[in-house]
Amino acid sequence: MAKVIRIVLVDDEALQITYMQQLLKQAAERLDLIIQIDSYQSGEAFLFALEDHLDWDLAFLDIEMAQINGMEVAKRIRQLSPDLALVFATAYAEYAVEGYAVQALDYLLKPISLEKIEHVLQRFITLRPETPHYLIVDVEGQPIRLAFEEILYLEANKREVLVNTEQATYTVRQTLADFVALLDQRFVQTHRSYYVNLDAVTHLLKQDVQIKTGDLIPLSRRQAKEVQQAFIHYYRKSVFYEH
Repeated sequence: MAKVIRIVLVDDEALQITYMQQLLKQAAERLDLIIQIDSYQSGEAFLFALEDHLDWDLAFLDIEMAQINGMEVAKRIRQLSPDLALVFATAYAEYAVEGYAVQALDYLLKPISLEKIEHVLQRFITLRPETPHYLIVDVEGQPIRLAFEEILYLEANKREVLVNTEQATYTVRQTLADFVALLDQRFVQTHRSYYVNLDAVTHLLKQDVQIKTGDLIPLSRRQAKEVQQAFIHYYRKSVFYEH
């Protein structure tokens, strides 16, 4: 299934937001993309929501907005969500240099055409990783951003998942199956209640998987062969296996 591109529009003109939504939907249909669009009519409202939406992929920012303009919003974005792709929209070309200073993906002069939107989406798809390397988890109502490489292993605890990193263990109210669906191929099931990050594995033992912290993760007999094959396939090399 294709990954949804989560887009956010920030513009203080309601008509411009409606127009951009129409263009984005048309462009997505022509490019066979799945998109989700959120919108905000002020930089303040957007920044207030940003901490709860760190999974946005692409932001279209109007520069000329009251109070906090688009350029100031972009600087705040770079602090909170450095991977969020930024596209500026304005009627004035003189802002272009500032736009590139905050690593904008593109800079669109109004009026904006369907062809320009298609170009932006195509460029975004070309430059972004095929799969995300992080996810946002809700821990007691607080969004936490975790890079995949930070996660050592996962443990199911009824209808919760214990996400274990070297720094902390986070409890997420989600089933293990639903959580794993958000991850990539480096995470493999070792036991009914456990998934391990192959990047963290140092040894496959008879009944356990040892990770770089020295912790032992249960390895069921049923999963042993699949885990070994996954490890070899992932690294394309042999793995030390103790009998």
